[in-house]
Amino acid sequence: MALFPAKYFRFSTKYPQSGVRIQLGRSYQFDTPPEAPDQRVFMLKLQGMQYFDDLVTETGRNMGVLEKFYNDHKLATSFTLDHPAYGPVTCKFNRALEIPEGIAGGDGLLPEFEVELIEQP
Repeated sequence: MALFPAKYFRFSTKYPQSGVRIQLGRSYQFDTPPEAPDQRVFMLKLQGMQYFDDLVTETGRNMGVLEKFYNDHKLATSFTLDHPAYGPVTCKFNRALEIPEGIAGGDGLLPEFEVELIEQP
């Protein structure tokens, strides 16, 4: 399975509401445990991404590499994210890739932008 190529990012994690909670009235509630594993959503804020003349220069921050990776996977194909907190996690893109406008005079450098991935438990 392919490895997510971007290496320089900050991240946040969204957990889904697991199980069912029913409010019965007054202060009573009924909770049931989840029936399946949680499917976390990872928001990665990519930093220092830049377009280079080829796909072999600084692959961990090469925007051409990430763009090719997205086009090879789209929203349908799983890959591995080497997550800094959770280790290897199987994911898919949760939203289509949106590439921001480059920084003026930045020689292909892009501002920080977000990529959203969803775990495939």
